[in-house]
Amino acid sequence: MIPERAIQLLDKDGFIKAYYEGVRSGLKCKDAFKAVNDEYFVFFKKYRYTDYYSFAQSRDYEQRKFRKEARKVLKK
Repeated sequence: MIPERAIQLLDKDGFIKAYYEGVRSGLKCKDAFKAVNDEYFVFFKKYRYTDYYSFAQSRDYEQRKFRKEARKVLKK
Protein backbone atom coordinates (compact mmCIF):
# COMPACT_ATOMS: atom_id res chain seq x y z
CA MET A 1 0.00 0.00 0.00
CA ILE A 2 1.25 3.48 -0.88
CA PRO A 3 1.52 5.89 2.06
CA GLU A 4 -0.81 8.87 1.91
CA ARG A 5 2.14 11.24 2.31
CA ALA A 6 3.74 9.78 -0.84
CA ILE A 7 0.51 10.39 -2.75
CA GLN A 8 0.43 13.97 -1.48
CA LEU A 9 3.99 14.60 -2.66
CA LEU A 10 3.23 13.25 -6.14
CA ASP A 11 1.01 16.24 -6.80
CA LYS A 12 2.73 19.60 -7.35
CA ASP A 13 0.23 21.36 -5.08
CA GLY A 14 0.73 18.71 -2.41
CA PHE A 15 4.49 19.19 -2.56
CA ILE A 16 4.08 22.95 -2.17
CA LYS A 17 1.66 22.44 0.72
CA ALA A 18 4.19 20.17 2.47
CA TYR A 19 6.84 22.86 1.93
CA TYR A 20 4.66 25.51 3.58
CA GLU A 21 3.97 23.16 6.50
CA GLY A 22 7.73 23.01 7.04
CA VAL A 23 8.05 26.79 6.86
CA ARG A 24 5.20 27.23 9.36
CA SER A 25 6.88 24.80 11.72
CA GLY A 26 9.91 27.10 11.90
CA LEU A 27 12.23 25.87 9.16
CA LYS A 28 13.91 28.35 6.84
CA CYS A 29 12.68 28.25 3.23
CA LYS A 30 15.62 26.30 1.83
CA ASP A 31 15.62 23.90 4.78
CA ALA A 32 11.89 23.23 4.38
CA PHE A 33 12.40 22.59 0.67
CA LYS A 34 15.33 20.24 1.33
CA ALA A 35 13.33 18.29 3.91
CA VAL A 36 10.37 17.79 1.56
CA ASN A 37 12.57 17.02 -1.46
CA ASP A 38 14.52 14.47 0.62
CA GLU A 39 11.25 12.93 1.76
CA TYR A 40 10.21 12.66 -1.89
CA PHE A 41 13.53 10.93 -2.62
CA VAL A 42 12.87 8.36 0.13
CA PHE A 43 9.57 7.42 -1.51
CA PHE A 44 10.52 7.57 -5.20
CA LYS A 45 14.35 7.25 -5.35
CA LYS A 46 14.70 10.50 -7.28
CA TYR A 47 14.34 14.16 -6.46
CA ARG A 48 11.31 16.08 -7.68
CA TYR A 49 13.30 19.32 -8.11
CA THR A 50 17.00 19.70 -8.89
CA ASP A 51 17.45 22.62 -6.50
CA TYR A 52 15.61 25.25 -4.48
CA TYR A 53 15.56 27.72 -7.35
CA SER A 54 13.78 25.39 -9.77
CA PHE A 55 11.24 24.70 -7.03
CA ALA A 56 10.82 28.42 -6.32
CA GLN A 57 10.08 29.11 -9.98
CA SER A 58 7.40 26.42 -9.99
CA ARG A 59 5.95 27.64 -6.67
CA ASP A 60 5.85 31.26 -7.85
CA TYR A 61 4.23 30.29 -11.14
CA GLU A 62 1.49 28.43 -9.28
CA GLN A 63 0.91 31.43 -6.99
CA ARG A 64 0.64 33.82 -9.95
CA LYS A 65 -1.78 31.44 -11.68
CA PHE A 66 -3.92 31.21 -8.54
CA ARG A 67 -4.04 35.00 -8.14
CA LYS A 68 -4.99 35.46 -11.79
CA GLU A 69 -7.85 32.96 -11.44
CA ALA A 70 -8.99 34.60 -8.19
CA ARG A 71 -9.15 38.00 -9.89
CA LYS A 72 -11.37 36.54 -12.63
CA VAL A 73 -13.76 35.16 -10.03
CA LEU A 74 -13.88 38.46 -8.11
CA LYS A 75 -14.67 40.44 -11.27
CA LYS A 76 -17.84 38.42 -11.92
